Amino acid sequence: MFIAKILVPLDGSPCDEVALISAIRTARPFCAHVSAVYVHLDPGKIAPLAVPLSGEVMMAILEGNAKVYADIARQIREMIARICLSEGAIAAEDRSSDHVTISFCEALGHPPQVLGAMASLSDLLVSAACTQPAPRFDIAVAALLSGKCPVLILPRPSDEFRKIVIGWNDSVVAAHSLSAAMPFLKKADAIELVCLAYPHQPQAKIESAVSYLRSNGLVCSAIHVRQIVGSAQHALGDFAVERGADLLVAGGFGHSRMAETLFGGVTNDFLFHPRLPV
Repeated sequence: MFIAKILVPLDGSPCDEVALISAIRTARPFCAHVSAVYVHLDPGKIAPLAVPLSGEVMMAILEGNAKVYADIARQIREMIARICLSEGAIAAEDRSSDHVTISFCEALGHPPQVLGAMASLSDLLVSAACTQPAPRFDIAVAALLSGKCPVLILPRPSDEFRKIVIGWNDSVVAAHSLSAAMPFLKKADAIELVCLAYPHQPQAKIESAVSYLRSNGLVCSAIHVRQIVGSAQHALGDFAVERGADLLVAGGFGHSRMAETLFGGVTNDFLFHPRLPV
């Protein structure tokens, strides 16, 4: 398993630098190509308004939208040039066999929809953590729900993932996350697996996960069962931090998107408040 193409959505927000630096550093061990994309609505199309506007006012709104999008794209290009210089990446349209390359493009459309489709032809989507609901949250959600692209969320730029903790509950989404993390697991120095167990509930079976790792030439240096009462996210995060992990592997959206939004959940918490890369 290999990572050849990393998708990083950019939107002109302060989180962009963390996302782009993280994408480049994540790409480095694989000499992967980083595809930076800025997607925005067509400035020539605005939603109908309740109050009729004159042609002059409409034109002013359209020109204003176009200027905002152009300014953001210019700022993103300048940021990419600066970070490429500091991180040693090379601007190119295709992947190279001996260094990280990066390309940038602008696209029109609804960002979650457009980038969700792009994620289907990417090996990984990298995003900075959100502190509140934002377009990049919806983009990460779209990639997770598509089931075709794993998502890496980082609170800050990271270098290498030498120690990895896997959160396991014997579910389909946990299995998908384990498979998706294989490129990182194969380069790790230590792998630990933790199974969260709720009181008065059957413990999840870990043999299948251990067997899958073994079939890929990997061995868990430690296996843990952690009894929890409260939030699974907090328990996983606390455990990973206690163990000094560089990366936490966890499944995304085991419940419906609506249930996660209404009642909270592991995925929502990790998207907004991760203490380490997830």
